[in-house]
Amino acid sequence: MHRFYCPTISDGVLSREEARHACKVLRLTVGDECEVFDGNGTAARVRLTHVARHEVRYVTVSEERRPEPNCHLILAQCLPKNKSWDFILQKTTELGLREIHPVAGEHSITHADSDKPEKWRHTLIEACKQCGQNHAPRLHPVRDMRGFLSTVSGFKGLRLIASLQAGAKSLPAVLNHTADREVLFLIGPEGDFSAEETRLALGAGFTPVTLGGLVLRVETAALYLLSALTYHFGK
Repeated sequence: MHRFYCPTISDGVLSREEARHACKVLRLTVGDECEVFDGNGTAARVRLTHVARHEVRYVTVSEERRPEPNCHLILAQCLPKNKSWDFILQKTTELGLREIHPVAGEHSITHADSDKPEKWRHTLIEACKQCGQNHAPRLHPVRDMRGFLSTVSGFKGLRLIASLQAGAKSLPAVLNHTADREVLFLIGPEGDFSAEETRLALGAGFTPVTLGGLVLRVETAALYLLSALTYHFGK
């Protein structure tokens, strides 16, 4: 069933962009049924009552609200190359990530232009539409490492940083000794963290964890950690 993003389901109308897609691309007509979701957990099965290029209206047939996941996972990712970043946004959304902090690291290749955050939000919504996810991740503003750490100073959950350093703990060793169901995990860019960024993160209470003996690509590291955490909390 076709899915559309609608921040306010009760309004009974799609945005102009979604209306154009429904009318011109999918060629839906009056009487067709589809699903709309608000990005906050609520979805509704609806029936179209008016279909035009710039306006599509509907009536709600049934509505459901999916509960929040039993764990709250937050990714802080130093910005990698554009293609890698798009991939991370898509796949972490599919896996149930709740929040994303883009970090402009000292070794980041990509930097956010003024139009980038809006494109990133669009990528998140498109991923939700494709996979049936009704909870869209919250996208935070881009900050450098110091700025990011200042915004999470009050975070009460577990803080992890992917690390290649000797002495980093294994993920099972850390998770098996914590009752936290909120996890904030920090991953570097292609060139890894600078020494100063690592120092700042460790000073802010982040525990260094190893992802194994291999050096993973940035996008692989994000999915590895998120999949492992989701599995751990879902057991």
